[in-house]
Amino acid sequence: MLRSRIFGLRRVVTTVSRVTNPRLTPVRTYKVHQVCDAHMNELPVPCGPWKPWYDAKQNFYNKIFVGGVLWFLFSFAMMIMTNSIYLNFSPPAYPGPPSDMVQDCEDEG
Repeated sequence: MLRSRIFGLRRVVTTVSRVTNPRLTPVRTYKVHQVCDAHMNELPVPCGPWKPWYDAKQNFYNKIFVGGVLWFLFSFAMMIMTNSIYLNFSPPAYPGPPSDMVQDCEDEG
């Protein structure tokens, strides 16, 4: 008896909920997941000429490249001018040790 009243109440609630909001109705859906492989139709297609865009990009990259080369040359020149780096292009210009510190070796022959 109690069970039949609960089922009856359930039917009333589900009918009212179907009428007011169809999303609340419990529906079991078994979806089959379809796997779609990628194909060429999904690639973006350029519209318009590509050369102006390409030239603008190359112009920007060339400016960055020239700026980098100029910065390298400036920093390299500053390292050489401030003697922060010695590149051994020639023998050092420093004098040798004083003659009283050098011992002459005589060949024993």
